[in-house]
Amino acid sequence: MTMKLRNRLIALVCLIFFLFIGAALFLTTTNRKPFAIILFTADNISASNLAAARLFTGGGNARLNIEDFPNTAIARNAANDFSVPDKASASTAIMSGDRVNRGSLCMNPAGTPLSSLLEDASITGRATGLLTTGPLTGAGAASSYSKTQSYTDTNAIGAQFMAHPAFDLVAGSGWEELVASQKNHSATTNNYVVVQSVTELEKQPFWKKVPTLLSLTPSSLSQGEFGEGNNEAPSLSDLVRIAIRNLQSNSKGYLLVIDDPMIGSAAESNDAESMFRRLIAFDRAIATARRYAGSNALILVTGRENIGGLNLNGYPFLRDKGVSVLAMNNEGYPTVCWSTGPGFAMEKSPGEKKTNNAGSSSSVGILTQPSGFKLPNAVGTAGDVLSAGSGPGSEKLHGVIE
Repeated sequence: MTMKLRNRLIALVCLIFFLFIGAALFLTTTNRKPFAIILFTADNISASNLAAARLFTGGGNARLNIEDFPNTAIARNAANDFSVPDKASASTAIMSGDRVNRGSLCMNPAGTPLSSLLEDASITGRATGLLTTGPLTGAGAASSYSKTQSYTDTNAIGAQFMAHPAFDLVAGSGWEELVASQKNHSATTNNYVVVQSVTELEKQPFWKKVPTLLSLTPSSLSQGEFGEGNNEAPSLSDLVRIAIRNLQSNSKGYLLVIDDPMIGSAAESNDAESMFRRLIAFDRAIATARRYAGSNALILVTGRENIGGLNLNGYPFLRDKGVSVLAMNNEGYPTVCWSTGPGFAMEKSPGEKKTNNAGSSSSVGILTQPSGFKLPNAVGTAGDVLSAGSGPGSEKLHGVIE
């Protein structure tokens, strides 16, 4: 071996050694950004509603997946102009970090547009995904792309969606109506590959960087466990699993936002059973995200607004679950009450009999308790929401936060 070759080998070994030391120092002394960030948002994510959903799904000994998160906080959710927010202002606070007036989507009171988390993630090179169980122009989904002071103007919001740079993966309902409503407008269209079923979505090559939109119908998602893995009746968990598979091929990581407005829709209708079933499906989707994204993913769950003021009253037995916690128990205590909404008129006391049109006697119905205020639909109620997280960065969730 010549002197020149030996010196080169020594220099190469020294270079490799210093590179190794530098990499070790970088990995142990720097806070690396998580590769995967998954954000779940929904209405009625509060202590009282989660406790009621827990009793409904399995009784007093049951546990929800969200209860396994190591970091939690109570989040104040007031709007800029009202102490009780609406979907638009609460969604904007989550997606932009700023308080806005009720009705506004990513636009501050001065009329200045605000960027959303998905827009920021796209700029940094992350893959972006938006899943919603409701319409693409609903307030929760629209807070990712729309800039308006009136979330009820769905035509204008639809035009903004069509003109907005495409996210990598989108799923939601109302695509056909959205396209039809924009035919007479000058809005440009983004370049989504539109698929009509989960089967079509799973056939899309996940390594291709082609923006894909899954067009759902309002009733296409299953709320039961039987829907999991069934492409004919997919669950929210199925969509989350497929989204993670498609987005994780991006070398710079991804941000996936899951919005579930149907929990709030059930609460607005004072339909406790549907609300609980949707909450449970939402909770299962959270478990799916943690399972498929891995332990190093940052997964956040946060409430948006509280609707209807539901409370479970009385004394259900420890093992009561399902419909049994919605009925009066054997001691005659009522259970579900709503502070707002139409409620049910109390014609007789719980122990009395009522006479039907045929003249025969029958027991008072199980949902006879009146609401505090009789309104056509339940409305937002004052109350903080719960935020929970796991993964790098989630330790910032503690105490009471904005």
